[in-house]
Formats: sequence, C-alpha cells, structure tokens
Amino acid sequence: MIVILNGPLVIGKTETSRELLYHFERAVMLDGDYIGAVVPFEIYNDDRIEYLYQTIHHLVAYHQEQGGYHDFVINYGFETPESLGKLRHLLADLDDVIYAFRLTCSEEEIARRIQKRGVEPDQLTLELQRFRELCAIQEANAQQGDLGFAIDTSRLSAREAANVIWQNIHEAVILVSYKPEWPAQYELERMKIADALGNLMVGIHHIGSTSVPGLSAKPVIDILVTVRQLSDASRCIAQLSTLGYIFIDYPQNTERRFFRKGSPRTHHLHIVEQGSAEMHSPLDFRDALRADAALRSQYEALKADLAARYPGDRAAYTEAKSAFIRQVIERWGGDNGIFSLKKGTSQQS
Repeated sequence: MIVILNGPLVIGKTETSRELLYHFERAVMLDGDYIGAVVPFEIYNDDRIEYLYQTIHHLVAYHQEQGGYHDFVINYGFETPESLGKLRHLLADLDDVIYAFRLTCSEEEIARRIQKRGVEPDQLTLELQRFRELCAIQEANAQQGDLGFAIDTSRLSAREAANVIWQNIHEAVILVSYKPEWPAQYELERMKIADALGNLMVGIHHIGSTSVPGLSAKPVIDILVTVRQLSDASRCIAQLSTLGYIFIDYPQNTERRFFRKGSPRTHHLHIVEQGSAEMHSPLDFRDALRADAALRSQYEALKADLAARYPGDRAAYTEAKSAFIRQVIERWGGDNGIFSLKKGTSQQS
C-alpha cells in the first residue's frame, strides 16, 4: 500500500506521516520536501519535479526489493491534479493500492501552530500569507481534479489526523439486508445529478447490489453516468462537488472516472463513455442478477464470505469479487448466453 499526503506548508504533513507510519507493521516514510532539497532550488522547474518523482519511485522500488517493505507513506505539496497524478501513476507499476489525502486546516489554527514554533512576527506574516496562497490554489484546483481526499485537521493532533486517515482507508465492509428504500434514494440522487450535469450527461443508471431487489449489499448507492466522450468527465468534477461528490483518481481507472460521497460513504458515482464496454458490463451484471434468483444467491454467499475475510479492506474485497463478475458478464453478454430474457437498458435505469 502507498499513502500520499498532500497539503500546504506548515500544516503538519511530516508529523502526520510519522504517526501514520506506526499503524503499519513495517513501512517506510518518504518526505518529498527533504528528498527534493537540492541547491540551486527552483520551485517551478519541471526537470526538478521529474527528478524528484523518479527518485521517489527508485526509493520505493529499492525498499521493496532490498528491504522487503511493502507499505509506504509519502508526503509532499502538490498544487495541481496533474502533478499529483503524475507521481501516482508513476508509482502504479510498483503497487496497485494507492491512496491520496489532502490535509486542510483553518487559518486561525495554522497561526497558532506557527506561533508555537516561536517565529518572529514578520516570519509569521510571511508564512500565513504563503499558507493562504497555497490553500487558495489547492482549493481551486481540487475543482478540476484529484488533489487528495480532504481531511480537516483544524481540531486534530497529528496522531488524531493519522487515525482518521487510517480509518478512512480501512472503512468497514458491512453488508446489510436489501432495503426497499434504495431505489427511491437512487431516484432522488438521479434528479440532483441530472440537474447539476445537464447536457454533459447522456444517461444515468442505478447499478451495484443496491439496484438488485432482494440482494444484500453495502449501504452505498452505486450510480453510473454516461458521457459522450470520457474527456467530458473532467468538466463534471466541479458540478458534482456541489452535491458532495469527490473525484478519486485511481491510476487503474483508465476507462472510467470514480467519485464518492459521504463519510462514511453513501454514494459511488462512475462516469464512463456512452456505448463503451465499461457502460455495458455493470448493466449486464445487474440485469443478470435481477433475472436469475440462483445467481443472486450464489453472489450473495460469495459476498458474505469475502466480507468476513476482508472486513477492513475494501480493495481486497472488491478485487476478490472480480473473477465471478467477469464470468457472469461473459455468459450474459455472449451470443450464446445462458439467460433467455431479452437484454436491454434504457437511458434512465
């Protein structure tokens, strides 16, 4: 696992990283500011950033190969989604489980933390000014892409912030019996999303286990939104943020874009291209489960077993289901599929 902590200067990335490190049995912390401390130093220099990222990649690979370390906490200040995404995608060939968090804080609390270090009044003014500038840049750019899942540390110590991050990563996998109100919850959210996205959206569908009557599920409404071309998804980030959706740029999501809402999460939203395999696959899987009671029972038993095996590891739980899901989609979507019902989906399903 790789955990990346982002945030402006003086917010406590290093202290929080160190506290987070203690949650692992064996792990390595890499501080980007120290690794990138070179002379002469130019903050806006693409070659320096490339050198820094390649150095971090090299260090992670070395610790994996030579030290047997598999968990890493990396902290650095990223101002743009492209900058964070570049490091995240570079590290994806070393680990497919990468989380990014962005530490935030009130200005009053930052002033208190700076003063605690005993700085001169002029230095306090300069550091607060830089903090304001960086926060404004990050907040604006977070509307355009992923700068890390925001964690407000205003009332948290470094240890408490690390605990919040750890709990977020290990959010429990809890299955509950099917709730008849789930379709209504989807419909309410569908109307909000349609109003927010307007013509950017082509279609919207209820997917996942909450869309299958009678099937137990994690109480999270999964929603599939289709757009004309995947590049349109970036234009949806700001509008969806007004509804509480946060874009998460997982490197492996090359053909879809993922958003989550709520803490603990209440909704997942996936944006895919209209007519793509990424659109048809979740719809086919949903329709197969709706059509076949025996298949539902088989899937329900699998989920219950996996939830017991991976109670605090959503990534492992999801990955362990993937082979079953692929098999069902192949059988449902093939020319000689085992299901006799006519397959088809509307634009609002």
